Formats: sequence, structure tokens, C-alpha cells
Amino acid sequence: MKEFLILIASNELNLTDFSLPLWHELPDIDVYMDQLVTIVEKYLHPLSVNGIPFKPLTPSMVNNYVKLKLIPKPIKKKYSRKHIARIIVITILKQVFDIPSIQRSIDLQIENTNSEDAYNLFCKYLHESLHAFSTQGQTIVFNNPKTDIAPIRWACITIVSKLFTESALTATLKQINDKEINTQHD
Repeated sequence: MKEFLILIASNELNLTDFSLPLWHELPDIDVYMDQLVTIVEKYLHPLSVNGIPFKPLTPSMVNNYVKLKLIPKPIKKKYSRKHIARIIVITILKQVFDIPSIQRSIDLQIENTNSEDAYNLFCKYLHESLHAFSTQGQTIVFNNPKTDIAPIRWACITIVSKLFTESALTATLKQINDKEINTQHD
């Protein structure tokens, strides 16, 4: 099996212990829009980089996802566990992919499995990618996944790469800024 090496510029972001809630850990009661937004933001808050949160989720975004058929319509203005899981995945994927790519990815995964298994697989690969980036130092080895799950695996690696890149960039800019301030005071 092929191995892929990814070099890490910085290990400033430590998400070793972070994991998304699995399907059975998501609320099993239906929630209203404002509760949905709060729940998703609470779950994704640890993925903030240097205090900068993921692009916030808004009610109008959720309504657009319904219009675009990324998520099913709410029933009596209430959102289920299936909605929460999809919105979590969409919010994370939206950091690096456009909506049509996200739609194709969701459709592909749902063709191959059910919503629960697809969501749990996404959580697993995101956790593995975060753990690998947080603990393995300068070189990370990822085994090449099976073809049917490769897109989810590579999407998670891309998302985590972006998080670590943003963290490293922020840390580097801070060092440069601190150095300039120290130079001005000398």
C-alpha cells in the first residue's frame, strides 16, 4: 500500500484530544433553527485557529442549504439528528470546498452507505487526521485509503492541513511583528 508523506511547518495547533460527536452522541430530539446553530457552533468551536472561529453558521445559510438540497427540509421547523450531522459536515467542508463539490461528496457517500455510517466515517477520518498532525511532528504518514472512501479521507486531510497552515502563518506573522516591535525599541 502506498504511503504519503506530508511535512508539517508548525505544531502550534494541538487538537490531539478533539473529536466530533459520533452519530449516537448527537441530540436525539428535534431542535429549532437557533438551537441548531448553537449546537453546531459549540461542536466546532475547538477548531478555531488562534481565536478565529470557523466561518459562522447563520440561519440564512441553513435555509440556503435546504434550498440547494444539501440537507432535507425541516419538519414543522424542527431539525433532526440527520440535519445536525449534515450541517456539521457542510460547515467543516465549506472551509476548503465549494458548495457543488460538497454536494457531490455527500451524494457519493450516501450512495455507498447510510447517513449515520457516512457521518461516523467522516468523524473518524477527521479525528485521525487531527491526531496525526498534532502528534507526529514533522513527518506524517497516511496510508492510501480504499477508492470508495478516499475522497472523505483526503477531504479531512485537506481541512486539517488548512487549520495547521493558518495556525503556522499566524504564529509566523506574530513572531515577525514581535521582532519588529523589539527592533523599534532597541
